[in-house]
Amino acid sequence: MVLWHPPDAPWVKLNTDGAFSASTLEAGEGGLVRGPDGGLLRAFCSPITTSSSFEAELLALIRGLGMAMKLSTHIWIELDSAALVTLLSSGRLGSADIRHHMALIRSITAQRHVRFSHIYREGNWAADFLAGRGLRPLPLLIMTQSLRLGISRR
Repeated sequence: MVLWHPPDAPWVKLNTDGAFSASTLEAGEGGLVRGPDGGLLRAFCSPITTSSSFEAELLALIRGLGMAMKLSTHIWIELDSAALVTLLSSGRLGSADIRHHMALIRSITAQRHVRFSHIYREGNWAADFLAGRGLRPLPLLIMTQSLRLGISRR
């Protein structure tokens, strides 16, 4: 069983996810920042324009970092994309089509204490849910109730 665990103080944990449909070319991003008690500090979801699922993951991370930076200088980034965690941990910028995103992430995180880790999708369900809602937004009340109850309404 894969479970999400809260960070130790003074860290906040940022979980993000991107969603991309190759058949419709629709994409969404979602994420949330939670504190040491596991409480929700910030969350987001929105449609985005991108040409790949990997870029959707990067855009979601960039949006989430913007929120997390306002809350703490210690940010634990937990993602369900093992490939992205590997790239972020390597110090490399990746292929030419994503270098500008990677350079921005490096710039944003330069003055912070940041750690990266992988979590399986089952443990990242809240960010996955929000990314899916970015594709097809739900009314805020339904989305809030679904997050609280752990229900995915796809």
